[in-house]
Amino acid sequence: MVCTIALFLAVLTFQFQLTNAVGLNGQVGANIDYGTFQTPSANVRPRFRYWLPDASVSSSQVADDIRDVGRVGTGGIELLGYYLYGNIQIFPGNHCLLQSDWSVYYFGSPAWKAIQTVVLQTALEEGLLVDLALGPNQGAGVPAPSESDGLLWDLFFFEVSLPIGETFEDVLPGWNSGALVSVSTGLVLNITESTITLSHASLNDITKSVDDNGHVKINFPSNQIGLENRLFAYYLKHTHYPEVQAQNSVMTAVPQSPIETYEQNGSWVVDHFSVLGAQTIIDYWEKHLLDSSTIDLIKKVGNYVWEDSYEFFFFENTFWTPKLQDTFSANRGYSVNKYIPLLINTLTSFEPTTLYITDEPDSGASHIADYRQTLTELNAVYLRTLSDWAQQTLGIQFSAQVVYDLPMDMLANIPYADGPECETLAFGGNIDAYKQFSGPANLAGKRIISSESGANFAQAYQQTIPDLLSGFKGSIAGGVNNFIVHGYTYTGNYGNTTWPGFTPFDYMFAELHGRHLPGWDFYSDWLGWLSRHQWVAQTGIPKTDLVFWAKSTDYRRILPKYISNDLLTAGFSYEYLSPDNFALPEAYVLDGIFAPQRQQFKAMVVGAHEILTGLGVTKLSEYAIAGLPIIFHGGLPSKFHGYDPDGYASANETISRLTSLRNVHVTTSGAGLADTLAKIKVAPRTAVIGNGTWYTTWRSNSSTDYVYVFNADQSFSSGSISFETTGVPYTYNAWTGEITPVLIYEQSSTHTTIPLQLAGSQTTIFAFTNSGGGDRRLYLQTDSIPASILDVRPGSSSNALSILLAADSTSPMKLQFSTGKSTTLQPMQGLTPAFHLSNWSLTIESWTSPSDPFDLNPVAARTNLTTISHIETLLPWNQLSSSLENISGRGYYSTSFFWPPRARSMNAPQNVVFGPYPPTSNLGAFLDLGKIFHTARVSVNGHVLPALDVTWARADISSYLLNGVNTVEVVVSTPLGNALRAIWDIVEHSGKFAHTQLGPPDVAAYGLVGSVTVIPYEMVSVSG
Repeated sequence: MVCTIALFLAVLTFQFQLTNAVGLNGQVGANIDYGTFQTPSANVRPRFRYWLPDASVSSSQVADDIRDVGRVGTGGIELLGYYLYGNIQIFPGNHCLLQSDWSVYYFGSPAWKAIQTVVLQTALEEGLLVDLALGPNQGAGVPAPSESDGLLWDLFFFEVSLPIGETFEDVLPGWNSGALVSVSTGLVLNITESTITLSHASLNDITKSVDDNGHVKINFPSNQIGLENRLFAYYLKHTHYPEVQAQNSVMTAVPQSPIETYEQNGSWVVDHFSVLGAQTIIDYWEKHLLDSSTIDLIKKVGNYVWEDSYEFFFFENTFWTPKLQDTFSANRGYSVNKYIPLLINTLTSFEPTTLYITDEPDSGASHIADYRQTLTELNAVYLRTLSDWAQQTLGIQFSAQVVYDLPMDMLANIPYADGPECETLAFGGNIDAYKQFSGPANLAGKRIISSESGANFAQAYQQTIPDLLSGFKGSIAGGVNNFIVHGYTYTGNYGNTTWPGFTPFDYMFAELHGRHLPGWDFYSDWLGWLSRHQWVAQTGIPKTDLVFWAKSTDYRRILPKYISNDLLTAGFSYEYLSPDNFALPEAYVLDGIFAPQRQQFKAMVVGAHEILTGLGVTKLSEYAIAGLPIIFHGGLPSKFHGYDPDGYASANETISRLTSLRNVHVTTSGAGLADTLAKIKVAPRTAVIGNGTWYTTWRSNSSTDYVYVFNADQSFSSGSISFETTGVPYTYNAWTGEITPVLIYEQSSTHTTIPLQLAGSQTTIFAFTNSGGGDRRLYLQTDSIPASILDVRPGSSSNALSILLAADSTSPMKLQFSTGKSTTLQPMQGLTPAFHLSNWSLTIESWTSPSDPFDLNPVAARTNLTTISHIETLLPWNQLSSSLENISGRGYYSTSFFWPPRARSMNAPQNVVFGPYPPTSNLGAFLDLGKIFHTARVSVNGHVLPALDVTWARADISSYLLNGVNTVEVVVSTPLGNALRAIWDIVEHSGKFAHTQLGPPDVAAYGLVGSVTVIPYEMVSVSG
């Protein structure tokens, strides 16, 4: 058995290597244009999923939409024909209605091909990239003849109950309902509300006893001890699972032309477990969507052909494909036929159902696992077929949301998509889940680990930018390095659709980005931030401390596997691998390091409850003998994957033998992993000491180590991180693109320790250049930051520093330099303490529906409301006036202050008075807005500040200050939720009213909220 599985995986691995040797940009270290950190290229920028209702849309508006996404700073779009989400009406409320003739505007129609050309041509003109969904809705199917062998299959089942000792001599139940797959019998031992227990010894495959007319004779012994016998018959039929329903099956708002060809008859999910299923998609594309000029365009601007997650499980009994039985027998070593009763309804049903089990110790679960493993292997063939075609025919790559939603081994198949993709919705913001996904992708050397991000439930037109960014941050912490933002909707007019526009998913999911949102013109700030994060996260090769063994064939829910926080607290990074991934070429040990050309894991952890496989244990033995530290956490595992008694015995013997090796460790239940690692001298690359929850990721190329740090808490935290590098440290500011030297740290012969302060949900990026000591500057040697030091900057010479001191410097401060010298700074005398700005004026520009709500050409009806003056405390709009409760739009704030200030009293900001103070070139100030609710663009004396971190919006404004009166202006934007409250009853898209789906949005606290603070400082020059 082990040899059979190993051979199968080796074949996949060999073909995987071949398909990725085409020379495209799918692997780490690809020779593509990354741009710079300051200005990342389109290749590494995020893209929007772009929903088109159908092919009836305006081509000129589509071109404008493509230009607009480039204007705000994305790298391109993912083109997806929404087609009313297949029009299967899974959401509550009244029905969406077809607004065009789908016999003319179907996916793959000449009209769709023309729109696709407009998208590709405009992207070429604008320097953008395009991903192309393989089909409408979720890309899982295309139009095809109804009985095409490439469409999704299912097993339809029939059964007969027979008394003990009876004879069955008749035509099979269900005969002629489909191709016969299997006939079997079994003795029923027990029946409960949830299970029917079959005697394992009684199971009998009698398929070969059935004659050509469906007749079979079977005699049941009279001496059986049980309740009854059952005869099972299974037939293979198409599911006819609609990716888009045919127009004659749904409600319409406009007349539909007769359906005369299969192309006009909807789209259907293909078989995802065969070459033929993939070929059905390929054939449709090559017949309807590709010609030489289109292929040429795709090669110039195409990035991926893409498929969404496998959400076609609602109407399935049991996933099947014609070659499943042969593949199962070849790879598992026995026939599946008599075990099919155990498989029915175990995979997809959300309703309680009675399942068959056996009287085996595991109730027959091993056979279900073998079936799921076989599905996994067949799905890998499907994925590889599409990848080969994308590369060899189109000159681009294939991206897919691999496996999850169906019962297969997600980790095993991730390597078979060029650009594996996950999503924030299904992964639920669970950083551990992203680590499960990224481990196999990184081991396979994928340049891109993508995520469909931002599809927050019940937040349509209500999602804030900080909330959206929070999902990105957690995903990056889990290893994701590319984002497809969910989503950007067609912004033009569409039938029975009111402002703010076409709304996929019937107002259920965020977000409907585009020009109708008040914040759209400010998106470049956060898209620049995200682009720079992606630039770093796609650079070099990731390094990870630990790898966890994780074998499962059920990822319908992606749950955290390691739930203790001890590794995180200590600073360890970790990922997960399925033992199936051990067949990949980089899965080997050198000098005690696993995957030395990839993640460079320092140790492997195998939990006591993990599931062993024959191949996995064989490889584990190789790794242990090669010196890799292995920890059996909580005891030795005893579960084995699938039905293989000999393999199970061999695996247990091997595991027991490994425990005698010095580098193999067995811990007791409840023992902390971090403590165990410390005892065996395995240290994290980023040792954390602090009071926050800090995640780190590490990437390296030949010249630089990059480390991303994310504070997952919502509160301010401080501490230090000791990095396993002695390179010259820099801070990469993803908001502004600035690269500045770190000038407060400690360094030993092996590590660099940097003190750090992070606001809630804030991130930072450190880079360590390995260019030798020539670039090393003078720095302060300490592992903590004195409160009175706002910043340390390079001085006027190589042996000087400029220290920015705030007024809360009240006692002498001794500073130690990297040269070994020291100096003492005296407290600041007469420097004004931080003070809050007040006396604000606010003009609100209200955004609401145009007078004709069906006219989507204007972005909105924009009206300036009465200016509110003399605001002393910055409150949400709805607290400033009850009349502002249902207002969305933009707020224009302004105030002024005198510079330089003079303090009469040092006690509190309220006691500051403004007056003459001798200005010096060493006097400056920071402006601090705290946390931003949505977006904020700030200017001082007419100078627009660089983009501000929404978690801690602080900037040095010294270069913009004037002697005398200084003006501060802040423009904020809001989501549309509050404005939609007032018109909720008339908001509709495609004829579906929002109020039939869910209630109006809750009132949100819009505006500039909290204190805006000026923090004066004096710059002191010191030499070391």
